[in-house]
Amino acid sequence: MRKTLILNGSPHGKKGNTEIFIRKFLEGAKEPCPVRYVVQEDPAELAGDFANYDVILFFMPLYVHAMPGIVMEVIEQMQPAQRAGQSIGFVVQSGFLEAAQSDYLKAYFAMLAKRLGYVDLGCAVRGGAAGVCMQPEKASEALFAVLRKLGEGYRETGAFDGEAVSALGTPYRLTQKESRLLERLHRLKIGDLMWTFMLLRNKAFRLRRARPYTEE
Repeated sequence: MRKTLILNGSPHGKKGNTEIFIRKFLEGAKEPCPVRYVVQEDPAELAGDFANYDVILFFMPLYVHAMPGIVMEVIEQMQPAQRAGQSIGFVVQSGFLEAAQSDYLKAYFAMLAKRLGYVDLGCAVRGGAAGVCMQPEKASEALFAVLRKLGEGYRETGAFDGEAVSALGTPYRLTQKESRLLERLHRLKIGDLMWTFMLLRNKAFRLRRARPYTEE
């Protein structure tokens, strides 16, 4: 039986979208996989433990085309695969509607797997996921069904299910019609309502135009 380690690469740990993605994936996988939280770990010790597993699965948010810094710290400590067949895979979720926003990160992960000698399971990407943790479960049931299918495919084949990966990555790019609609919503300030709510909830609305890294 293959030994799989799942890493939650979100700075939010158990309180965020990444944890939900992992939970739904495991519902489909139905395998006892340990989950470790990068934000709570020493990067060197965590990366050193990879030698004890057949498969390493990273789950994480996308932060403006890049991985979280805490995930990068672990990757910088990784050593080449310890034996033939050792595999690595990635699941990325973001608030961007288009899955294409994660292309740079996908290319990096493919290069990483090749350079370190891991079998590359690929990178499954989901856009438009910013509000998943704030919505009732029924609102995201279609997404959760795909995540369970991704887990089921992994249980059966040891790889990511191609149909599930494709479904998660839709839309890859917005159509011109969809882009124009979003532009209109933005002009009407309708698209800003969720962010305004989050700023108010976190008592940061008055700081919304702050520029802490600019010179005075």
